[in-house]
Amino acid sequence: MLSNALVALSLIPVTLAHYQLNYPKARGFSEDSEGTFPCGGFDDVQTQRTDFPISGGPIQLNMEHPQTNIAVYLAIGDNPGSSFNTMLRQQLTVEGLGNFCFGSISVPSDLNVTDGTLATIQVVTNNEDGGGLYQCADVKLVNTPLSQSDYSNDCKNNTGIKVSQDNISGNPNGTSTDASSSASPSSSSSATAASPSSSTGAAAQVKAASWVLGAVGVAGLAML
Repeated sequence: MLSNALVALSLIPVTLAHYQLNYPKARGFSEDSEGTFPCGGFDDVQTQRTDFPISGGPIQLNMEHPQTNIAVYLAIGDNPGSSFNTMLRQQLTVEGLGNFCFGSISVPSDLNVTDGTLATIQVVTNNEDGGGLYQCADVKLVNTPLSQSDYSNDCKNNTGIKVSQDNISGNPNGTSTDASSSASPSSSSSATAASPSSSTGAAAQVKAASWVLGAVGVAGLAML
């Protein structure tokens, strides 16, 4: 009995609920510090920034948990610290492992940005132990849209990846957003169809239990 239990435990992934930000290029990735606000333990701004279209560009992730809550934020400036007070994508739930792509995340029209504006994109997901997981990408906002070939290279979804929920209460990043006013829950096998939305507020590190529990419950069942 004990030996069978040990075998079962050995099959459980060690990096539950972690993810990787592959595009735009992340500042860095560490499993040990990914729960550190605001950028997973990487506070130094990249000197080589990724050009990111103001009109919309992809956010490419690699998901390492069968169900994950995700939100996307933006901070303007060459070194904005923790001022991620613009929401680019309201919280949603992604089901599936591997490649997941937000097909077109655009900069809100009410932000005062021009070609060449420096900014940092922050992706936040839930942590099975409570709180959030954070990764950041330093970008230069540009007027030039991506070509179709660039989209094909930088935006991929694994078979079976889907957005199962688009209305999660609470806010993992502490911005003053009423997520309940977003679109009603929806499902789709084409994750690239997820459209961006925006809101502003004062950013802070907040462990929002109402945001975390939605995915944790299913994650716990998946481990049994």
